[in-house]
Amino acid sequence: MMSRGFQLGPFAATRRDVDEFCHNLILSYAMNQCIEQLMILEKQYEEALLRDDIEEIEQKKLELQVYQSSLNLTAYVLERETSPSL
Repeated sequence: MMSRGFQLGPFAATRRDVDEFCHNLILSYAMNQCIEQLMILEKQYEEALLRDDIEEIEQKKLELQVYQSSLNLTAYVLERETSPSL
């Protein structure tokens, strides 16, 4: 159970910084995993193109779009979180 005692006082800023660091660490790991999978899929897609395997080409194209969309969404969320409020 997380203590809520550090919302005010000298440790409040430290707590916010640690929370933000943990959030960024998890997000960075997830993005790294997504990018690694994207690179694997790009290679598989190129191999399918060389084999002229229409079914696999379409499957890999769809999978690539899913990972690219995930990265785009993550970039959008990060931009919204880091941009100053209007």
